[in-house]
Amino acid sequence: MYLDGDELLTIGAYLLVVGTLISAVGETINPDEDNLNKKLIRNGNGIQAVGNSFQGFGRIHLAEGNKYTDLYGIVGSFTQAGGNSINTAANNIEIQNPSVSVSGFNALGSTIQSMGAALEAEAVEYGENQLLSSLEALGYSLISISAILDAVGILIEDEQSIKKRVLLATGGWLEFTGATINAYALIKSAE
Repeated sequence: MYLDGDELLTIGAYLLVVGTLISAVGETINPDEDNLNKKLIRNGNGIQAVGNSFQGFGRIHLAEGNKYTDLYGIVGSFTQAGGNSINTAANNIEIQNPSVSVSGFNALGSTIQSMGAALEAEAVEYGENQLLSSLEALGYSLISISAILDAVGILIEDEQSIKKRVLLATGGWLEFTGATINAYALIKSAE
């Protein structure tokens, strides 16, 4: 089975919607002894890393033979995948042994994810279809902002803090919204 660049982007978009939904649910529920919230966040970030990788490979495939390579989009996709991978690993460690240093590692992953999403927003800003390009850039911008909110929330040590809970929930659902907007724009542009 051979997938073209647009199909890889679309598969990645679907995976991002699923992954951000799972993470948003995890960031919304209160922490408990079973660490269900951290397990959902970990799993959601893992799915997002796979989705971002699909999108990176899709962008590489679309760039082949094109003298105007979308370098920001390629680097942005894989940067986000790296940030999500760091989040996945950090959440896995936090489930076993919570500590301030692991929280810092987790916040670093969200910051890297934010940078990747910002690069992708820049890459898609001026596409052929201005409306869909603007929607896609908006989606990546929302993901970038939400990842920073997530990083700040992670750094608050008190798990039950209202500030922490609000920052994480807002970041999670904003990221889901951005991923959904991206999926819509990518699917429409592939038609």
